[in-house]
Amino acid sequence: MTRPGIAIIGAGVGGCGAALRAAQLGASEVIVLEQEHPASGSSGRSAGVYNVQTTDPLNIEIRARARELFFRLEAEEGLHLSRIGNVRVARSEGQMDQLATAVGVQRGLGVRDSVLLDRTALQQLVPDLRTDDLAGGLLGPNDGHLDGQQLCDGLLAAARKLGAGVRVRTSVRGYDRDRSGRHRLITSSGDVTADVIINAAGAWAGRVGALLGHELPLVPQVHEVVQVRLPRALGYTVPMVNLYMPGDRGEALYFRQDGPDTLISGMHTYLFQEQLATADPDHYPRRVADSYVERVAEALTDRFLVDDLGFKPGWTGLYPLTMDGGFLVGPHKQDATVIACAGFGGTGVTSGPICGFIAAEWALLGEPVTIPGAGALLPDRPTAALGAGP
Repeated sequence: MTRPGIAIIGAGVGGCGAALRAAQLGASEVIVLEQEHPASGSSGRSAGVYNVQTTDPLNIEIRARARELFFRLEAEEGLHLSRIGNVRVARSEGQMDQLATAVGVQRGLGVRDSVLLDRTALQQLVPDLRTDDLAGGLLGPNDGHLDGQQLCDGLLAAARKLGAGVRVRTSVRGYDRDRSGRHRLITSSGDVTADVIINAAGAWAGRVGALLGHELPLVPQVHEVVQVRLPRALGYTVPMVNLYMPGDRGEALYFRQDGPDTLISGMHTYLFQEQLATADPDHYPRRVADSYVERVAEALTDRFLVDDLGFKPGWTGLYPLTMDGGFLVGPHKQDATVIACAGFGGTGVTSGPICGFIAAEWALLGEPVTIPGAGALLPDRPTAALGAGP
């Protein structure tokens, strides 16, 4: 049986993951359309963190399979992984119980390296961390960070070996169907026809969805990264330290080593924040606000007890968020040949590639097989929409 042809809009981590998986599954054609260059959106403007240290079983599974993919790309495509470790910090014994449950889920998925830390072990891991009000944490010693641009390039390199094509600097300007009923995308580099369209346009996915007649309930919000100068060598590498626990309503501090004398830091969340405006992905602030630098500086100096830290603006990026904090992955109810792959918020690097796999499996197999429970991420669920609340 002839496999359908797939057009993927967007060459971020989701679209590049979808391209690789669609090519692996033998799509008759795979073409990726990118308005700038791979990873030019949020994928290339993130903190680059990958880890399996979360609490929801579905998200743990997505991250575990993504990490396996990263390890393969490391071996086969030269993807550089900075395995500095990632620790999810718990503030209470109740949160420690959540992390212990997460370890059980990880073990069932074949993840064997995560380690629960009590307060003493957490202090030993990060000697300059103030831990008096913390209960402990969960460490992934093989977690860390990567470069989003290199990740997308590696995924596309693997996809190209299997016959996938990529058009860069190609914007989608219109949409209709040809006389045979196939999707036709009118682009700046000519028309593209396909049996299935995967909308992996990141912060632009809402606009693309509207063009295709299938809107997505996405709210892009600006998040910022601060660069921190260390005044001296610490004698150890600072792992990714994340004080945000899934389910927290607000934002919480994160920081990690980013070079011999540099950290990066910021405030992280999985959820829509009412105090932040909805951003226009074509026109949002690229400079970190001084007030944000001051906020991060206050939080970090209170938590990381190293004198004379220096702070300066880093960069900004977008979290494309849904109201329930979940991703949007899968076919639309009214047309199963239009598939969403979007809404990764601040976890795109660690989750997006496997969400791309899921989208391609919906397109070619009619169901997700890498993550069988991914039907919970279908894009038309009511709780994802603005006004529904998490």
